[in-house]
Amino acid sequence: MTQSETERLDLVAWSQTTASFIVSSRILLAILAAFCMVLAINSTAPMPETVLVAVMGTLSLITAIILWSGWRYKVYALASYWLLFAIGDMVSHDHPNSHTLLGWVIAHALALVLVLYSWNVWRRAGPYALANSDGFRDERNQVEDWKKLLDTRNDQQVVEFSTGDFATGYWTYRILNARDYWVVAQFKRGTKRLKGCHVYDLNGVKFTRMASGKWQVSVSSSSGAKSFSEIEIPLSFPVPGQML
Repeated sequence: MTQSETERLDLVAWSQTTASFIVSSRILLAILAAFCMVLAINSTAPMPETVLVAVMGTLSLITAIILWSGWRYKVYALASYWLLFAIGDMVSHDHPNSHTLLGWVIAHALALVLVLYSWNVWRRAGPYALANSDGFRDERNQVEDWKKLLDTRNDQQVVEFSTGDFATGYWTYRILNARDYWVVAQFKRGTKRLKGCHVYDLNGVKFTRMASGKWQVSVSSSSGAKSFSEIEIPLSFPVPGQML
């Protein structure tokens, strides 16, 4: 299926969130590798359990090294790692004997959570691999340039606002006017942690002046629409053809 240029750019932009996820994952796996190795060396458990811990520590280290590589399929390795971790928990003899379905589910709750987590990671792997293929080199270069502008925050092409509450979380949004596109990035408030990044056509983001003099920002996509009210936007920020 042929993708439009906007869809190609959006795919690469979204892969930036997976790149941030990879950074945190490889640090976690390096810590897990060291922890498992220490446990295995000082273990007083039966030999099968000790060997299992040592194997998981080795897998953690290998996967962390893969995540530090430039291999574009490395997210598949991460998904496989968490699935193997779940299997390792399943075959462990540390669980009490369960005589009911509910008891079995409770005893293996961690493994079930890891299976679900593995599936969610697997779903990230395909788009990430595609976005990092040779055919998307131009789009990656373009998104990288846009990301630098978003990181500056003080650029006149970028507007920033914060929103959220205890229930939905606290987020900072930055919107870049990229002439032919809008680039919308979502960060965890007060951090550089990228939660989401998307590229939209010019009609995908709309700015409407409110009675208060502030703005309502509406973002439309195939997955739904978001609207933010009472947003202060500096006069220097360009909103071509949409200022009402």
